[in-house]
Formats: sequence, C-alpha cells, structure tokens
Amino acid sequence: MEDLSILREEDLIRRLLTLTEELEELEEEKSYVLRQTGLHVSGGVVKKYESQTISLSESIAALKVELERRK
Repeated sequence: MEDLSILREEDLIRRLLTLTEELEELEEEKSYVLRQTGLHVSGGVVKKYESQTISLSESIAALKVELERRK
C-alpha cells in the first residue's frame, strides 16, 4: 500500500468513503450471488469475494489508523 502520510486529510477521508461504499456493494453482491438457489458457485468465486473483502477491510483500517494518528 502507498504511503498514506503524504496524502492530505481530505484525500484520506474521500478514499475512506469510497472504499467503505465499495465494501458495502461487494457485501451486497456476495450475499446476492451466494443466496441464489440452483446456481452453482465455484470455490474460486467464493475465494475471490473473500480476498476482495479482506483487501478492502485492510485498506479501510489503514486509512482509519492514519486519520486517527493525525488527531
């Protein structure tokens, strides 16, 4: 991940909001896909959702840590 300490606070907040929205959309999509009855979902798709969720969550956590550090 890039060095967050060089970004302005406004950029960090904007990124945090964007990533939070992306995570919410991903969770909705994952929930929809995995609830489908009669639709086979491969293990690869499940792992893809999981890795994307983890990545977004880690990025959000890093942004929150940086914003908290600046207070």
